[in-house]
Amino acid sequence: MDAARLARFTPVALDLAAPGGTVDWGDLAGLRFAEPFFDQTVERWAGGDAPRLVRTDLAALAALDDTPSLDPSALIFHLSRCGSTLVSRLLARLPGALVIAEPRPVNTLLLADPAALGEDQAARLLRLLVRALGRRRFGDERHYVLKLSSWNLARLDLFRRAFPDAKLIWVQRSPFDVMASVLADPPSWMALRRAPIEAERLFALGAAELAHLTDASFCALVLGSLLAVAAAAEDMMIVDYRELPDAVWTRIAPAIGVTPDTDNIARLGEEARYYAKDPGRRLFSGDRADRPALPEALRAFIAERMLPLYDALDARRMRR
Repeated sequence: MDAARLARFTPVALDLAAPGGTVDWGDLAGLRFAEPFFDQTVERWAGGDAPRLVRTDLAALAALDDTPSLDPSALIFHLSRCGSTLVSRLLARLPGALVIAEPRPVNTLLLADPAALGEDQAARLLRLLVRALGRRRFGDERHYVLKLSSWNLARLDLFRRAFPDAKLIWVQRSPFDVMASVLADPPSWMALRRAPIEAERLFALGAAELAHLTDASFCALVLGSLLAVAAAAEDMMIVDYRELPDAVWTRIAPAIGVTPDTDNIARLGEEARYYAKDPGRRLFSGDRADRPALPEALRAFIAERMLPLYDALDARRMRR
């Protein structure tokens, strides 16, 4: 397929294990990213009447980079279960906004061995991939926001190298609440406990240590490491769960160049009443009432190792 025709396609999968690496491109030309997550939009497309898929080598990313694409205005990092999906869904309702949330191809790249790729090549590939996801397929896209998976913060330096001008946004919540939510309904990144190579690379957790960790202790160490990375990053805008949803239109939207008017704010406020991770229209009712209480030993660990980092970040947020 020639470059002009392939330019309307979107990268939906990346395979770095294949010789030379491959990219799968889907013909999503007529679809907006309306679901809470990128992969859900891809699933909607794949379930359609005539999905079209093309496989190329990695060189196609560079060959297509001069087609109309956007650099991200902002990168949204988060602690997990702290309102980041609400942030990305509300931003997607703003005029001219293109929001891509937790795309699988980016996660595939970030799990790759940086020693095998080299940091420069990894940053270049990340930049090309993110820009390919940010193609202006409808012509009205002006502000591009990439919302990452929580563990992606472990590769913050790579994102800085790829997008030095992007606004960095950190969304957080009390680590007690985050831990309780994650343990009650484990996210996919908890599977990294059984991936010692990736766990050591991302979180400095060795195989011997992993063998003795429970799900709760693994979760606590990972979340603690993410808080430590966020605390060391002086240039991130910090948003707390307690500020939502108002912070979306009072702080975050202006930071990416959008000033919502009264009608926009009213629409965002109405949208915030619904559960952000549900593609449908289910009213948000808060945390589960039957969520198990955290064990005292775990609460003590959070208080000693995680809460000081969270409090320091929150104090920085309030100062700024």
